[in-house]
Amino acid sequence: MIDQIDNLGVIELDKPINNTIINESEVKYFLYRIEKNFPNFVAGVITDRHGFPVASKISKKLWILENTLALSAITKNRDFIEDNKLVQIKKNLDKTKNYKLLILLEKTKDYKSRMKPLKGLLKSQELF
Repeated sequence: MIDQIDNLGVIELDKPINNTIINESEVKYFLYRIEKNFPNFVAGVITDRHGFPVASKISKKLWILENTLALSAITKNRDFIEDNKLVQIKKNLDKTKNYKLLILLEKTKDYKSRMKPLKGLLKSQELF
């Protein structure tokens, strides 16, 4: 999931111009805030543009592997998740589209009302 450097809980992510070091706890807190925004949250995965999982929070009840979720986050025309009881939300986390977020939710009628707070959360984050 997240590579650790010297067991400090810090990961290094490659960006086009400069390298940014992100604290693991900040990434986990970001996913926690997304989870709290959606009561029907099942999974959240952050990947790089190649589909390598950077961080994830996945319910123990979910049968889909982290790598499958990561690949699903970067694909546009192919769907790796074939479950009509789940809704996928895919978002870019940065302007250069190097990092993607996939949120998997149980299908309910009220998830659309949570999209506006999610947009605010994504805009306010400074990790990516």
